[in-house]
Amino acid sequence: MSRDINNKFWDEELETLPREELEKRQLEDLKEIVKFAYENAPYYKRSFDEAGVKPDDIKTLKDIQKFPFINKKTQRDTQGVGSFLGELAAVPEEDVVFISTSSGSTGVPTMSPFTKKDFDEFQDTESRWFWQIGMRPNDRYVHALNFSLYVGGPDVIGAQNLGALCIWGGTLPSERDFSVLRMAARRKSSQERH
Repeated sequence: MSRDINNKFWDEELETLPREELEKRQLEDLKEIVKFAYENAPYYKRSFDEAGVKPDDIKTLKDIQKFPFINKKTQRDTQGVGSFLGELAAVPEEDVVFISTSSGSTGVPTMSPFTKKDFDEFQDTESRWFWQIGMRPNDRYVHALNFSLYVGGPDVIGAQNLGALCIWGGTLPSERDFSVLRMAARRKSSQERH
């Protein structure tokens, strides 16, 4: 889909929703997600039951406060339990198309599985954020962060999805990163002159 680079919105319909309509959508999504997690992920069913809450208890956005939250320890303790994806996964492994992992700097890398729908929505969200800060298809994006695909991948793919030229510099030494940045800037300014 071709976009007008002068349009300030990536997804104008979504980004200009009145607050009441936005919160209505958020509540519908929250109800659906909580119900899906409860019905399909062993950990969520167990933790909700232990906390004495059910998906139907969500009547407003604030009701999420009644539900137990997870943290990195929960992720580490439940991954690989019962299946490769573990007890937090609410979909079968066959539905997963991408798994990112943390670096494991605190001991055990944590996995984050994505379905195709999850990943497409994540890319679109990343593209929307980049568009909001002014990135456009004729821009260049140099990604030179010391992070795994867990953090960096969706950024690069979001910029690529927007149409920008993406250069994954990775964990190059600083002087090489600057060299890549200078080359990218030189080529862009040279193209703009022609």
